[in-house]
Amino acid sequence: MTIDEAVPRSRLGQASPISPLTARALADAPPPYPYGWFAVAFSYELSAGGLLTRQFMGRQIVIFRTASGTLRATEAYCPHMGAHFGHGGTVAGEELRCPFHGFRFSVDGRCTHSPYGPPPPAARLGMLELREVCGVVLVWHGPPGQDPWEVEPPSTAPGWRTMRTKRLRFHSHPQEVTENSVDFGHFGVLHGFTDSRVVEPLLVDGPRLRTRYSFTRPVPMTGGIATEIYIRVDGLGFSLVELEVAAGWAIRQLVLTTPIGEREVDVYVGTQLRSRGRGRLGRSAWALPEALIERLVLRTVVGELRRDQVIWDHKKYLDRPALAAGDGPIAQYRAWARQFYPEGVEQ
Repeated sequence: MTIDEAVPRSRLGQASPISPLTARALADAPPPYPYGWFAVAFSYELSAGGLLTRQFMGRQIVIFRTASGTLRATEAYCPHMGAHFGHGGTVAGEELRCPFHGFRFSVDGRCTHSPYGPPPPAARLGMLELREVCGVVLVWHGPPGQDPWEVEPPSTAPGWRTMRTKRLRFHSHPQEVTENSVDFGHFGVLHGFTDSRVVEPLLVDGPRLRTRYSFTRPVPMTGGIATEIYIRVDGLGFSLVELEVAAGWAIRQLVLTTPIGEREVDVYVGTQLRSRGRGRLGRSAWALPEALIERLVLRTVVGELRRDQVIWDHKKYLDRPALAAGDGPIAQYRAWARQFYPEGVEQ
């Protein structure tokens, strides 16, 4: 139904005025930018001396790595005269150099060099909290003065192969993308999963959310693949799924959603396989089949997200959905998500 169809008509066939409350209900009104850790790059994208520009929460930032490997993120514009570091700026050893006047800044944001006199004390970079987790660069977005909580990294046990990655762009919001993890009802309808059941009910603890499901994933010419997934969510920007697949394969899947605009997100996807090879000969023997499986897994994850994208591109955000019994713990999820917004904000 379009907005025009929803507007009441007078006896003469003309549209009757609607109240501001009704008009608001017809509009798509997603929540604001949430607080938390959000991906801005894969670690391999920033070698020593590298610099990247990213869109982040409706503005631009730059991420750079110094010659010694120190990684930093800052607002994109030089505090001296406003030049954009991402357009001609360089990393000079352990410092960031402005392309306009050659001012240089240390990793703590201080201006350390001016080509024509003492560095002005007011010229200081707006530095952002940053972490590297699972080969991903995360930047903190939160209220002034709030100490960031930390993302709980997965086990670093040996045997995990190099992660395969892809960055996508969707018309959506981090809360909606992460909500898919608990939207039990759409697994069968949209993705075709069968035999779905809850192995461990939803557990929330501060910014962390955990649950475990099992289902059978459809595969052509087979009876499907039995899969158990352990979902680990830290805030609305970091989601890690650990899968145990029939035949003994262990897989990690990252889906990290970062707002770049009010209704636009970058989604950083990563998949990682635990090798079944033992010793040099074993790893060599498994190298080719595991590489093929990794490509297939990443393609499958991206394909499932594309199914969701068709919905996200055209759906409206409802802050009070008419939930059904089989939807899953969406109400509990929504209550948990409130902590990532300013008090009093509808979400």
